Amino acid sequence: MFGSYMVPLKKWPNYSSWAYLSMMTLGALLSALVVAFYTGTFNVHPVGVFCGLLWVVGGAFCFWAVQAEADLAGAGVRSMGVSILASFLSGVLLFGEQSKFFLSIPAIACFLIGLSRLSPSHGGSVFKNWRSLLGGFAFGTYLIPYKLALQSGLSMTDVEFLCPFTIGIFVGSQALIAVLEIRRKKMFEYKLVPSVVTVLMGVLWTVGMHGCFWAIDVNGALGYAIGYPLTQLNLLVNLGWGVFVFGEYKTARERIKLLLATFIILAGAVLLTLSKG
Repeated sequence: MFGSYMVPLKKWPNYSSWAYLSMMTLGALLSALVVAFYTGTFNVHPVGVFCGLLWVVGGAFCFWAVQAEADLAGAGVRSMGVSILASFLSGVLLFGEQSKFFLSIPAIACFLIGLSRLSPSHGGSVFKNWRSLLGGFAFGTYLIPYKLALQSGLSMTDVEFLCPFTIGIFVGSQALIAVLEIRRKKMFEYKLVPSVVTVLMGVLWTVGMHGCFWAIDVNGALGYAIGYPLTQLNLLVNLGWGVFVFGEYKTARERIKLLLATFIILAGAVLLTLSKG
């Protein structure tokens, strides 16, 4: 799910990333509301709404990166690597989560090495891809307010959290887009076919979020230790779209470089998961 929902940005490069953000969050909201009313979990808790607003920051940078960095596969790897790294560090440093450092330190090294291998193909520092890096950082930290609230006694399940979370995402994205349209004195173009497909991608994202929470739930079928690494397989789907469908990383050397960086980062993700066990 997560490996496919940004594909329209690559399929229609002239379709604005901001129009995509608007329509994708609309699809996410509509599908989340259907689930919320069906399960009786509709609410507008401010913590969920605030986390949704923070998510918009990550979403905006990542969607922008797919087009501006012209690298769907690499942008996905960079964003995911920084996201997992930021999530881990915030857990250990901010929430005092236990970690086996003989595993977590090599894991962090894997992330840094893997990300350094994904510098722009035309040369230069990996930080030239600052959009995907910032997007990954935002995606790795937007749940901090929710975690702090749970520590303070908030009683809310992940499914209950998703409703106000998607409301915050929708409101935040529409507000951001309105400001941008006012500044440019022109509305973004919403072509019919890309817009309809993008709304469906929002539905796909919501399904992915529910699947993710189901996978990592300690009382669920898989649990965190197994479920979390499996959720990272979305990266392989993302790479498949970029390399095999859109022809990114055309030469054998570029593909080997991408493949090695991907496996190094995935190894880091597995080590981080084991370090929490």
